[in-house]
Order: sequence, then structure tokens, then C-alpha cells
Amino acid sequence: MVKMMCQFFVIRSRVFWMIFLFFLLPSQYALAQYRGPISQNAPSFSLDTPTSYENTPFTPPVEHAVPEWAKLQKKWNKYGVGILIDYTSESAMALNGGHGGSAGYAHQIGAELDLDWEKLIGWSGFKTHAVVINRAGHNLAADFGDRSLNGFQEIYGGGGNVGVKLVFLYGTQDLWQDRLQIAVGKMPVNIDFSTSPLFCTFMNKSICGNPKSLTRGDPGFGTYPGSTYATRIRVWPLHGIYFQAGVYGTNPDLASNAYDRAGYNFSTNRYTGVYISAELGLIPSFGKHNLVGHYKFGVAYDTANYSNNFLDINGNALALTGKKAQKRNGKTQVWLEGDQMIIRNGNGPLHGFYIMAGLIRNDPETAPYLYQYYVGAVNRGFLKSRPKDMLGIVMTRATASPGLVATQKIRYAAHQSLPGNATFPQSHLTMLEVSYSIHVWDGISIQPDYQLILRPNLQKDKKSISAFGFRLHAVL
Repeated sequence: MVKMMCQFFVIRSRVFWMIFLFFLLPSQYALAQYRGPISQNAPSFSLDTPTSYENTPFTPPVEHAVPEWAKLQKKWNKYGVGILIDYTSESAMALNGGHGGSAGYAHQIGAELDLDWEKLIGWSGFKTHAVVINRAGHNLAADFGDRSLNGFQEIYGGGGNVGVKLVFLYGTQDLWQDRLQIAVGKMPVNIDFSTSPLFCTFMNKSICGNPKSLTRGDPGFGTYPGSTYATRIRVWPLHGIYFQAGVYGTNPDLASNAYDRAGYNFSTNRYTGVYISAELGLIPSFGKHNLVGHYKFGVAYDTANYSNNFLDINGNALALTGKKAQKRNGKTQVWLEGDQMIIRNGNGPLHGFYIMAGLIRNDPETAPYLYQYYVGAVNRGFLKSRPKDMLGIVMTRATASPGLVATQKIRYAAHQSLPGNATFPQSHLTMLEVSYSIHVWDGISIQPDYQLILRPNLQKDKKSISAFGFRLHAVL
């Protein structure tokens, strides 16, 4: 019996060390294979996404439409300077919903400057990143009174119609043989947390960048193109495993004229608290074809004060008493997300058939949305004759917080205006999108797109909307 137990513990110990070495030893090999996957057909703001076996790359590995500019970039990169300039336009035309034929156009012109200070002055492991953009256009979803998570054109919003908007400005310091990174500056939350280069395969705002119930559920979850003072630490204890935590300023007026829609107000006069986030991520790779997956669990806490959706200052229904809403300190968010490559179609990190899913939960007492979940699939390179084309399909669903709905029902029965930008008590919303990105030539892609929104603005009294969209993305 004792002998059998000893053998059991010896075997278990060997298995443990085999697993440990599997994760730990091949990190340099994996670094060489999977270099910073970024969104291939949308603005390259996923620079900092921890979806490869490395920390923030010096500058995104993108294609360039102009060969001379590409050669110049390679030359500048050797000296520690990277400049990216891209253009994205998104157009959409409604096919029904009472506004058939209505159309909207929006665009973004972006410029990114990345500096590697080790190459410039010998400061080992230090890099800085800055982005400015120009956004303009019209949000088609507004024509239908949909002011929820959706937007047919994700490129519009967050400070649209601004000549030159500062998006972010921050630096990163790599330590411990690149297993530890510290970032400090003005940063959006969504370049680090609850993000994926697969999200901007799609044009609908509810998923591109990050699931928008996080942003709409808590203004502390600042999203591109807005940023606040922040610091973030990411550590890779083992190959394929990371943990990161960050502290960001909470600014509910981030994208409004009340603060500074253009992004150049460096004061904290509108900050109401701090947003503290943490995320654990696993990046396994299976089989001889390196079928890569990305799995993450995150939780965040906002220290600011927020109004209760249902209760007044005395604990009664505010819709009945008409008194001020009860204030509560703190708000919590949780997200669980993942994607997994099932079939590999090429050597690149995004060349294959991925399935993806996620669940987001907000604070039901103070957030407008309780749940959002999504399921989808992305397939890049499935046509051998067109290895850089990408097909994507996604479904997202969002539910309104019960307290908000209860307040809306009371006020609706009394023929009063409703909170939450609603004209009818809200319930849930479903969005389906099918998109196909066509790689025209290096640095240029075009993308026809179809979207269907059921219960726009989470209201059952609104007709379903279907729309045809078109995206053009070009990198100089």
C-alpha cells in the first residue's frame, strides 16, 4: 500500500513538472511564432492587447499600401521610430424599420507614433505610444431612436466631428526579461481589458473594441477614443498565462463638451473616482498546428457614487415619490470571455477558424444593462485563393437592469418621460451581423456587411431594423 502511494506521488510529481516545463520553456519559441495579432480590417488600436505570447510590441505589424512608405518605415523602425497612418470609413443604409433608404457615413483618420527609447537613447525596455484621430460623420442608429449599445458604424462616437482628437499617450516599461510590464499615462481601459483583435472584424458598435455593456454600464470603463490617467501592470508568470491589473480615473464626462471632447484637457476636475480592474488570461496552443485560444476572466470595481435605478433617498420607489435617487458608493463589473481556433488555415495568428463567446454582468442596482453575451465565429484564410479574406458572424444580446425597467414601467403608466433614453419600458435587444472582409491588396481591404437588430433600444414597440453596411480600411 505504501509502495503504491509512493508511486502515485512520484507519477503526480512528474506530471506536474512536465506541465510546468511545457508552459515555461517554450516561451521564446512561441514569441517568435505569434507576434502581436492586431485587428486586420479596422483601426490598429489593439496594439496593447495581450493576445500573443509577448507584451506590447514596439509598433503594430501591419501592411502598408504604399511600398515606398513601407520601406521608409522599416528604415525608421531600426532607429526606434514607428509611424502609422490609416483611414477607415463605414457607411450603412437601412433596408426597413420605417426608415428604409436612410443612410449614414462616418470615417476616422488616425495617426500613431511609437518610439523605442532603447534604440533612440539606450533606455532599455522603455517605449511610448501616442494616437490622434479625426472623426466625422453621422450615426445612422440615431435615426431610429436607438441610443443603446448598438451603432451600425462603430467608428462614429466617443468624440465624433473633432478636427484632431488625442486618443492616448502613455509609456511602457518591460522588466524581468519581458515577463513584467508597467504602463503609465493617459490610456483607455479597453486596449488592455476585455478586448480581442477579433472584435473589430465586425462593424456594429456593440462588439467592436469591447462589449459595450461594460462601457455603458460604467463610465469608469473608458473606451477608445477616450482616455484617463492610468497605470497598468501585466505579468507573465508562465508561458501562456498572464495576470494584469490597472487603476484608471473615472470620468463620466469623458467624451462630452463638459470636459473636453477633443482630449487635450489634462486636468482631473471631472474625475469622480477610480476604476480598478484585474484580469487573468490563458493562451493555450493545441496540437501540431498550434491552434491558439484566448481565455480571460476579469473583474472591476469603480469607487465613484452612482444613482440607484429604482430606490429614492428614503428607500422607496423614486418613480412614485419623485424624490432624488438613492446614491450608492461603488459599482462592480465581471466578464468571462474566450475564443479558440478550431482549424488552422495559415501561419498567421489569425489565419484559421475561430469560435468566440463571452458574458458580461453589470451591477443591477446602478447600471442600465444587467447582462450582455455574445457568440460568434471568425474564419480567415478559408479560401486558398484568397488567404487574407475574413468571414465573420456574431450574435449579441443585452438585457436591461430590472430596477431600471421597474422605474420605466411606473413612469410609462403615469405618462411620464422615461429614464435610459427610452420611450417604452425596455427589456432586451438582439443583434445579428454577418461580415466579409476582402483583402484588395497590401494595406487595403473592403468589407460588405449585414446587420439585423431586434427590439432596437431594447424596446418591443420598435420595429426590427436590417441594414447593409460597407467598410473601407486603408493603411498608408
